[in-house]
Amino acid sequence: MDRLKRILIIAILLNQQVIFSQKNNTISELIVIDKKINESIFINPNTNVFLTGETLLYKLFCLDNNTNYVSNYSKIAYVELIDSNKKKIFTQKLFLEKGIGYGDFFIPSTLETGNYKLIGYTNWMLNKSNSDYFNIDISIINPYQISNNIEEKNVTKIQKQTEKTTNNINISTNKTTYSNREIVNLEIQSNIIEESLKGSYSVSVRKIDSFSLKKKLNPIDFIKSKKNPTTDISFNTEKSIIPEFRGEIISGKIISKLSSNVVENKNISLSIPGQNYAFQITKTNKNGEFIFNLDNAYTNPNIVIQIIDSDKENYKIEINNTKSPDYSSLTFNELKLNPELKKVIEEKSIASQIENAYYNNKKDSLISTKSKRKFYNFPSKEYILDDYTRFPTLKETVIEIVEEMYYKTIDNNYTLHVYDYNANRGLQIPTLVIVNGLIIQDINELFQHKADNIYKIDIVRGGYYFGTKLYNGIIEITTKKHDYETMLNGDFIIKPNILRPLEKKEYYKPNYTSDLNSRIPDYRYQLLWQPEVKLEKKEQTISFFTSDIIGDFEITIEGFSDTGIPVYASTIIKVK
Repeated sequence: MDRLKRILIIAILLNQQVIFSQKNNTISELIVIDKKINESIFINPNTNVFLTGETLLYKLFCLDNNTNYVSNYSKIAYVELIDSNKKKIFTQKLFLEKGIGYGDFFIPSTLETGNYKLIGYTNWMLNKSNSDYFNIDISIINPYQISNNIEEKNVTKIQKQTEKTTNNINISTNKTTYSNREIVNLEIQSNIIEESLKGSYSVSVRKIDSFSLKKKLNPIDFIKSKKNPTTDISFNTEKSIIPEFRGEIISGKIISKLSSNVVENKNISLSIPGQNYAFQITKTNKNGEFIFNLDNAYTNPNIVIQIIDSDKENYKIEINNTKSPDYSSLTFNELKLNPELKKVIEEKSIASQIENAYYNNKKDSLISTKSKRKFYNFPSKEYILDDYTRFPTLKETVIEIVEEMYYKTIDNNYTLHVYDYNANRGLQIPTLVIVNGLIIQDINELFQHKADNIYKIDIVRGGYYFGTKLYNGIIEITTKKHDYETMLNGDFIIKPNILRPLEKKEYYKPNYTSDLNSRIPDYRYQLLWQPEVKLEKKEQTISFFTSDIIGDFEITIEGFSDTGIPVYASTIIKVK
């Protein structure tokens, strides 16, 4: 019954998303919606103190405020790093899977020593005017810019603080002291019933620094510190921001160059070309506004949005800028360092530089995405051109190879068409022509393209209704490198710079059971970062190797169970 109730709520919210795009909402309407969503963000970074040259690693949870369950409402979350001048250092977009995402940011040497804020929010939260977003303090130390931050008096050297752990999970290692480059077997055990432990967690192994400024916020303390869900919330109703309940939203509007032109019901296409491409067609509303909703993470930065009606030259397209929270209420403390830490910082900085020098040998791996089925499912006929005699031009290829396809020329302008199954019943409408997911309006440019760059041609015969338009068949051309760029230009076609979702990674960890890395220095302070640990059983083992760095290393596991239980546990190993 709970699952059915949740499905109904999601259906209501998806309908509300459409309403958001059509009007401004009243405060009472927003409050009703918020009671259903009631989401908050928690970000778990690998530490809260960094040197430039290190990488900030983090995991993000979108949670239901009432139950602490991972929320399935918002599909997109945003993470920003803000400096003391309230200037953005970076903004990252995460495509959430069951309310969870993760990312990273390499901290450049251009950043100044000081305190920063790590921010997390969803589009829905931006409708609230009381800064209802997640934020924690992050300190960054630039080894070349610390002279003004060292204070001789009234600053004490802060030691590592003991943190609370949950009593529902234990972590232990096969021993407590290790040598350099030795394997560590980490065992995670649950003290409660197996079903209650299931969830998504991060595991971090990092050297304990003597300049850890304060305890890092963990899930248990976050839940304790949360605002009361019943607290009165104020909303900004001037312009409602569309919540991303279905996926990533890309929106904009068209503007008529002539006052006599209507802006309603104009066909707009979006293409994110590539091997797994996004391709959509929608219509504008009475105000000329349009919305695209992407239900998958398309990371390619090359985006093309164009008007595809015959009178397209009479209009221009504008894309909506993304919004951020109001940071005016943020406060920053001045970062002061004990002079005793100077040597420690120098040692760590040298280790970081050595690691970065061998970056090419220690790269993280991008997790390949599964091939997505085409929007038309399967072609009527597929022509892989290497299976045939190659011809230098598309014109010859059409004539000699692709039987279902033909071209016409009118006033030196080419058009491409597909023969219908019944030659006497062909639809007198255009054929949809796309290249790597990019709709092609000027067919002439294809006839100038070298056919040798084409990998295959797919044909779909018969009438095909896509988005808001009916076509007489589909011709899809796939190039070898998926790198085709249209030569079409004008105000009716734009290639906007839109923030893309982060690609998923598998973070580097060496394996010293072989001699492949034996001659490469290993100065890792972060021995392990595994952001997606799924605990599906009562016991689980994770293995990793120590580095050439000696000292105390803290192992932590943290996150939330599927039943909303905050989990945090830690243990310490020594490397001699």
